Amino acid sequence: MNKKEDIYKDDFIKELVKDVELEETSDQFTNQVMDQVMQDWLAKPIEMNKPISRNRWMWIASLIFLAVIILLGTDVHKLISASEHPFLNQLDAMFLHPINLILNQVLQSLIKLPVLVYIVAVAFGFLAAFDRVVNKLVHYR
Repeated sequence: MNKKEDIYKDDFIKELVKDVELEETSDQFTNQVMDQVMQDWLAKPIEMNKPISRNRWMWIASLIFLAVIILLGTDVHKLISASEHPFLNQLDAMFLHPINLILNQVLQSLIKLPVLVYIVAVAFGFLAAFDRVVNKLVHYR
């Protein structure tokens, strides 16, 4: 639409509306509208999704850690690859074998780290736990 057509439409609308008088709203108009809004809001309250709590994150991390330990400790890959079932063989080829390779590589790289790295990691863990306990004690009073 070009500007020339807009001008004609604007003039046409002005011509239509020029004889219409504006009506005044009642004194209670705003209150009535807000009452309706509140009634609608109370009828259908807004639901907020709660974020995952720290406790649930700990459970999720524990389950993942347990799955990793089971995959490494029992060598599920070898047990399932020895079976003759086609579904288990496909599961092994697509899922368990790559995970087993990755976990073994991670474990081998962790074994090669010096002991000092583990000592520092444990020390940081203890410091974080100590800081949390002290902060709770200070804020509790």
